[in-house]
Formats: sequence, structure tokens, C-alpha cells
Amino acid sequence: MKDTFISSEGCIGRFAYIVRLALLVALPTITTIKAVSYFDHWHHGSYSPLGPFIGIIVVLICLLVGLMQMLKRLRDIGKPAYWTLLMLIPGINVLVLLYTAFAPSKS
Repeated sequence: MKDTFISSEGCIGRFAYIVRLALLVALPTITTIKAVSYFDHWHHGSYSPLGPFIGIIVVLICLLVGLMQMLKRLRDIGKPAYWTLLMLIPGINVLVLLYTAFAPSKS
């Protein structure tokens, strides 16, 4: 089965999960910095709110893709999919991320 980045089907290992999460953190960070810088120096009017708005949109997309990656990883370590709901609880979400990143694969 071919593994796609924006699908929740299949399983992924620890290394691929950590790399994908790093990419999903770096992409919105870089995009937001570039968008804020671009729109703050716009010469045709004041469009400075567009930079953070674009950043928020990219963050939301990356969060959804990150949840898809977490579903793959949870499937790989043999945990139920409803563990993704734990990402809604502040403090617990960090522990779940660390657990999914470092737990050994079941298969």
C-alpha cells in the first residue's frame, strides 16, 4: 500500500512520524514569518492583518494533516483511534505526542 502524506490510512514508524511532525511545525512557522514580513512592507496600503491570517490558515491545515499522521502512528503502536481526542486536553496533548513519537511499533 502506498503511503501518502495527507491520508490517515496505513501505518508509519517512529522516524517517519517525527520527521513529518517537524515538517508540519516548520511549514506554518516559515509561512507565517514570510507572510507577515511581506504584508507589513506592502506599498499599496495597509494589509498587515493578512500575514497572521494566512499563518492561521496554514496552521489549521497542518493540524489536520498532523492528526492524520497521529492516526497512522496510533495504528502502528496498536492503540485505538480515539486517542486523538486527547489532543484537545491541554497538558495531556504534549504527553500523547511524546508517547506516540517514542513508543515502539507493535508489529
